[in-house]
Amino acid sequence: MSNSTIALLLVIGVIIFLLAVIIYAIANKDENNLQRSGSFASMAAFHDMQGKDKQNAIETVIERQAQKKWEEQENGEGKENEKG
Repeated sequence: MSNSTIALLLVIGVIIFLLAVIIYAIANKDENNLQRSGSFASMAAFHDMQGKDKQNAIETVIERQAQKKWEEQENGEGKENEKG
């Protein structure tokens, strides 16, 4: 085989691999995990750009959401009810 044939096969292999990864990611996406992965970094950056009063308000909202989620998990609610 010539070098150009090997290079072509390599490029085709990489393309097929990338398509497989994309299809796998789409088929197995978990919306909650995707939502959490990017939201923390963006929320932290947004938080740092705000004034002290707005930072306190953001922290209060986040703490309330965390408390609500914690209570749902303690009561056995949450993922089981979401799937059903």
